[in-house]
Amino acid sequence: MKFRMHAHSSFSFVALLSVSSMIAIGCAGQRPITAAKAEADHAFKYGDYAKAAPAYLEIIEKYPGDADVDFRYGVCLAKLGNYREARMYVEAAAAAEPKNFEVTAGLAEVYFQLNDTQKLVQLLQDRGDAMQSEETYLLLADYGMRLSDPDIATAAANRAIVLGGGLDVTPYLKAAEVAASVGETKLAQRRLRQAFTIDAKNQIVLARLAEYGIAAELTTGLPPID
Repeated sequence: MKFRMHAHSSFSFVALLSVSSMIAIGCAGQRPITAAKAEADHAFKYGDYAKAAPAYLEIIEKYPGDADVDFRYGVCLAKLGNYREARMYVEAAAAAEPKNFEVTAGLAEVYFQLNDTQKLVQLLQDRGDAMQSEETYLLLADYGMRLSDPDIATAAANRAIVLGGGLDVTPYLKAAEVAASVGETKLAQRRLRQAFTIDAKNQIVLARLAEYGIAAELTTGLPPID
């Protein structure tokens, strides 16, 4: 007895084959997520943000919630000038990784570009205090200078000095830079002389002192903590 296929059965079979073929083609066209990550990270590393952005977005759409991918995608958007959208992704990364300085710095830059000074200052103060981070307050001092706000810059540099505990010349150099930028020469010299006490062989400190005509002598140094 021969098996006979009715017309509608034949159509259903052909349709099933077509759908199966489409699914197979679609699956074949979907590259592994590791390939997208490799492409994105390589492009990001070499500053090709236009290429990295869609690769990171591909990952986000399939596997949302990865803080590192959110951050890098946000950075890409920022580098491409899309600061408003970048803010959403970098804020998500910062919420997930509040102790990550790189993420904090990235978000601070986004706030700066969006002219949201209040958010920028609050972010860096909060993270700086929570982490007791000299580095974070030094970053805030830099932003204070970029904002042409010597009060923010001075307060941040002074806080960095306290957090450094008189063991690191870096916040003193920053404080001297801030003081010099507003014409407070005596304060700038004092900060440099304090830095000299911490590290009398530091070439940057010696060069800055020389700019003011101050010789590196036994009497040059001042107590690091006011």
